[in-house]
Amino acid sequence: MGSRLGPRPLAVHVVGSWSRPAWLSSPTMADALGSPDQFWRPVTEYRQQAQDDATRLAILDQVRAGVDLVTDGEQRRQMFDQYFYARLRGVDEVHRVPHRWGGPRTKPRDESWRQLTVGNGAGVSPELPSPQVVGPIAWPGPLAVSDFDFLQRELGGHRWGKMAISGPVTAMNRLADAYYHDAAALGRALAQALNAEAHALADAGCRFLQLDEPEFRSAHLEFPDLARDVINETVRGLRERGVTTFAHMCYGYANAVTGKRVNPEFYGALELLAATDIDAISLEYAQPGHQPDVLSAVGDKGVVLGAINCDPASPVESPQEVASRLEGALTAVPPERLHASTDCGLWFLPRAVAAAKLASLVDGTRLVRRSLNLD
Repeated sequence: MGSRLGPRPLAVHVVGSWSRPAWLSSPTMADALGSPDQFWRPVTEYRQQAQDDATRLAILDQVRAGVDLVTDGEQRRQMFDQYFYARLRGVDEVHRVPHRWGGPRTKPRDESWRQLTVGNGAGVSPELPSPQVVGPIAWPGPLAVSDFDFLQRELGGHRWGKMAISGPVTAMNRLADAYYHDAAALGRALAQALNAEAHALADAGCRFLQLDEPEFRSAHLEFPDLARDVINETVRGLRERGVTTFAHMCYGYANAVTGKRVNPEFYGALELLAATDIDAISLEYAQPGHQPDVLSAVGDKGVVLGAINCDPASPVESPQEVASRLEGALTAVPPERLHASTDCGLWFLPRAVAAAKLASLVDGTRLVRRSLNLD
């Protein structure tokens, strides 16, 4: 491989879900919190076929654009995180209860930097309908291995595939705990189950694995040691098997979180994430307006830089704008430790807009590669 982190320096890949066809699912976050029949538009009989076709489109869009690490676009996931933790043994995903995401343990000092809205822009209660832990957490067997196998078949060996799973800190904060009543016990159990899923993906040939950890942004305020430990448990043994691990942390989906701006607490969260055994940190960068100084918080970890703003109101970046963001990052991180990506998921953007943004990401990265004689 071109570097420890991937097939080459300044590799390009997408973070989160790819644009979803309107015929597949409802485009609103509020519906994503509801029942599957409310969210998915095809009837149950044809749902898997529709998800397969949407996945093929997502893969095709990435391959055509020229990305280096291709995902399946997460077209089968109603919620990126509950696709994993809501299906673990010991979790009741049917009888949901109101629960504050982040829970009583994490109380950010100032939430004004990420105001949460859904759908029509109305404010959302901090308590959301959530699966609850009702027994011992255990891995039920492979959850996303068939998804990875599908991705590999579609790629036909011509590209590397990357898979994403829920991170343990996000899982422990978004589950209503009616069994353990102890954050450490719940976190350890979730980490062990997710580690089993990660190794099942490694058995299937996955060599690039992303942990989605939006809730990690507040973990350092209340339980830093536990947050670090459960991340380490989740990735335990993967590096020895040749698996590169990324951890993605953001401010939240751009269609639901408005008014983003740089917050000092984000720096603290990055420093804590850099103290884990993760190989690289994927961070939202473009929309909040971060500058290269934030990269000093990641130490010697790799960086997956969000060089594309996912805000539905944002214009399509030019390749030169992307190149400028990457060149700024290169003042703090060498090219062998830098990848280029989107801020977060693009599932709520029209496919043509998402494709245009991805094309600019690839073209802007190529400009930088050429200037460094890396092509």
